[in-house]
Amino acid sequence: MAIDEFKKLLDLGVNAWNQWKETHPDIRGVDLSEIQLEGMDLSGIDFSMVNLRGAKFREVNLGSANLRGADMSMANFRGVNLSGANLSSAHLSMICLSEANLSQANLSGADLRGSNLRLANLDRADLSTTKLNMSCLNGISMIGASLIGSNLSRAELREANLAGTDFSRANLSEADLSHSNLNVSTLVGADLIGATLMDIDLSESNLSRANLIGANLYRANLCGCDLIGADLRGANCSEAYFIGADLSRADLNRAEFTSANLSKANFSGANTETADFQGAILPDVW
Repeated sequence: MAIDEFKKLLDLGVNAWNQWKETHPDIRGVDLSEIQLEGMDLSGIDFSMVNLRGAKFREVNLGSANLRGADMSMANFRGVNLSGANLSSAHLSMICLSEANLSQANLSGADLRGSNLRLANLDRADLSTTKLNMSCLNGISMIGASLIGSNLSRAELREANLAGTDFSRANLSEADLSHSNLNVSTLVGADLIGATLMDIDLSESNLSRANLIGANLYRANLCGCDLIGADLRGANCSEAYFIGADLSRADLNRAEFTSANLSKANFSGANTETADFQGAILPDVW
């Protein structure tokens, strides 16, 4: 079918499209690449495995849509509603999803490398094992989302709200999370090598066994954090807050804690031999 025929089918509504797709399971390679749609309600539509490469959707409702395995790379879905949609294993590299609503969406295993998600809503979304390398997520809201095992190396997450998010075993190496909120988040075993974490709120978060080698934690809030067994070698923790943090068995070699507040912190078993605590507030028991 030509793209004009697909457009006519879409004009008949979601039910007509889904019925056609269900009755034509052998048809592969539905090609809607570079299609332009505006102001349509396509909630619940089945676009699974469809080619939407380079498509432009404006004010389109794709809530609860099935986009599993679809190719949406280099498409423009700015401001589109994708809440509750299934985008698992979708190809979304270089896509524009800025200001889009992806709350509670399933993006597990999706490829979002180099994508633009600035100011998008991904609250309670599933992004486990997702590729977000070099993506822009500045100002994003991702409260309570799951990013277990995801790759966010060199991604930008400045001024993002990531409270309660699970980054366990995620790769955040060289990512920029400055001025973001990760209060009560989980980063167990996360890779934060060389990450920029200036002025970040990580209070009450779990960073046990996290790799923070060379990370910039200047003025970061790590009060009440679990940093058991974390690797902070060479990290910049100047003027950071570690009040009540558990740094037991952490490696603090060459870490800089100049003027940091470490009152009530637990250092049992930690390697502090070459750490710099000049001007720092240290716990009573040291």
